[in-house]
Order: sequence, then C-alpha cells, then structure tokens
Amino acid sequence: MERAESHLEDSLNELNGRVNALEAAGPSVELMEAYVNRGAVLAMMEYRLAALDDLDSAGEILSSLDPASVDAGTFVKIHTTRAALVFDQGGDPVEEYAIAATRLRELRDGSLHFDRRGIVRMCISACENLIDAEHGEDCGPFLERGLAAASGSDRWSENRRMDLQCLAAESADSVNDVRGAMEWYSEAIETGTRLMESGSLDDTESLVMALVLRAGAEADLGMEEVGVTDLTVAVQLLEGLLEAHGLPDKEPLIALHHDLAGALMKIGRVEEAEKHLIRAMEIGVGQYAGEVDIDVHLPDGSRLRRVPNGFIANRHSPS
Repeated sequence: MERAESHLEDSLNELNGRVNALEAAGPSVELMEAYVNRGAVLAMMEYRLAALDDLDSAGEILSSLDPASVDAGTFVKIHTTRAALVFDQGGDPVEEYAIAATRLRELRDGSLHFDRRGIVRMCISACENLIDAEHGEDCGPFLERGLAAASGSDRWSENRRMDLQCLAAESADSVNDVRGAMEWYSEAIETGTRLMESGSLDDTESLVMALVLRAGAEADLGMEEVGVTDLTVAVQLLEGLLEAHGLPDKEPLIALHHDLAGALMKIGRVEEAEKHLIRAMEIGVGQYAGEVDIDVHLPDGSRLRRVPNGFIANRHSPS
C-alpha cells in the first residue's frame, strides 16, 4: 500500500510539472491530456474536488476542439471519470455517462487511457453506479461495450462477463422486465457453473447471487417450485464454502436458510422448511427474517445485501 501511494505521489509531482509547463503555452491537446492524467491520479488519491477541477479544465479544452480530432479514449475518460466523481459525492452521474456513451463504440484496445481490461472495468463501474443512482435503464451502451470487450475465453474475461450478465439482469429488473432479468441471470448462472466446474470461478458468492435473484424473478412469475430449486443450490454452495472454511461471515448463509424456509412454506413443504430453520440455528445466532436494507460486507470486498423481495444479492469489483 505504501509503495502504491508513493508511486501515485511521484506521478502527481511529475504531472504537476508537466501541467505547469504546458499552461504557460496556452490551451492545447497536450495540456488537455495532462489534465486528464493528473485528474485520474488525483481521483485515485481521493482528492475528488481537485480531480474534478482538472477534468473540468480538460473538458473546456475539449469543447473548443473538433470532436473527431480527439481520441475516443480521452473523450470517454473525461466523462466517465467525472461521472464517477460526481456519484462518489452523492450527485447524479447520468448526464456525464450519457455523454460518454456517445463514443463508447469507438473505444478500442489501445485507445488513449484504455486497454481491453480497462474498457471492461470502466463499463462495470458505470453500470454499478447507474444502477445505484436509480438509472439502471441507462446501462445499455455500457453493457453492450463491456460484453463485447469481455468476449474472450480466458478466465479473467469469462468472470467479468458473468459480472456484466448479472448487471444486465439488474438493469432489466430496474425497469420491471422480470423475464428479461431472469434470462440474464440464467446466462450468468450458465457462465458461473461452467467456471466453477473448471475451477476457474473467481467468486462463488457471485454465482449464489445469480441463483438467488433468479429465484426471486421465478417467484414473481409464479414459478415457486423452480425458485426453490435455485435457492437450494445457492444454500448448497454457501454450505460448501462454510465446510471448506471459506465463509468467514456465517450470517449470509443463515439469512439464505431463512429465505429458503420461507419459500418452502409458501408451497406447503413445511417439514423441509423446518429443517432449514433448524440448520440456521445450528450455524449460529443471527436472523434476518422480516428485515430489509441489510448490508453485509465480506472480507474480500464483495457485498451481500438484502433486497426488497427478501433475498440477498452480491456485488464485487473486478481486479
């Protein structure tokens, strides 16, 4: 951590010198790029207001140029970084993301400020922020570009593709497209299951999320029995993590046992429901029954949270 901070400080000092030298010569493409680079470093150092100042300055130069003369990577970097900073400070990022989206299709591996993985990470971050800002309907361009960039067969790409498939489901759910959400969760589950079978799944909880939220969609469509099957598989996955000492926080599993018990009771399978309630008690004290707005943050940075229909969900940031 100290080495990373030292590297950022060295980069900032170098960029300060470059910006000062270029400012003396007046506005230019080179100065715009220097502002963008320094703004990105300041954002990583969490100097958000200073970062926004630099990106605003870059935007002013950008507005005076022919858009076609500016690399798509620079254009997208300015607006997505501004959007993320606005979101981090409690603002609405949708306008900045909408501007960035106008040139997403022009991004290529090797565009300024982006390689292929950088494009995928940016698209995932944009979708997460838009969904959290209640603009899930605006995720489309970022989902499309992110999925295209994550189309490879390598482990990293397939895991990120699963992340994007889950976000596509959340986006569909945000506009009450239950069937669309269920279809996207099914794609995520197919991807995650294949990765798990090959020992390549980065995050088992992300597969649990897809199963649990597909179960919620299935229940909404009157497919309670199918939903119970998904919840049962989700419980088995977390139980496997618990047995392998890979689940430091037991409360999400307790919550899921309660959710499965509730789903079983709704379809008259009371004895099976009781077994899950007993199992929850065996695992440890801590019940979420009937509660809402619960966040559980796991040590790996992932997040399990209760959603309005009583199930839990998870999101993590790609490495």
